[in-house]
Amino acid sequence: MTGARAVRASVLAVLVVPVWGPRWQVNHGEVFASDAREVAVRRGQVFSLHWELAVDPGRYHRPVAPRPDPGVAVLTGVDEVPGDPDRLGDGGELYLVFRAEGRGTTELTVDNCREPCGGSADGFRERRTYRIVVR
Repeated sequence: MTGARAVRASVLAVLVVPVWGPRWQVNHGEVFASDAREVAVRRGQVFSLHWELAVDPGRYHRPVAPRPDPGVAVLTGVDEVPGDPDRLGDGGELYLVFRAEGRGTTELTVDNCREPCGGSADGFRERRTYRIVVR
């Protein structure tokens, strides 16, 4: 393996290992409920925001602009766990998974509106801002 390939492989391993656990199951790290307003974690820690979802509409929770400071926290994955089709209204669960990069404070805004927003689905719209503190 050449030097450049070895560097790329080691960077990839660092990016993947904290998020993926045994048998390629997503490591959600410390889980915070979607109604939390502040998330306090340690540098290098994996953490996630968690939603229990109803059926469509209103399932598409994603970070929106302005994005959090990438020197503080980085989105590393989205894990959508399907609901039980035998349970009426069970839309499953959603985890937005992050890694705390460095000490500091940043804000994260999550919206569940697919672009373009508006129309009849706006009644299901949910926009929340979280304060992320990395120690």
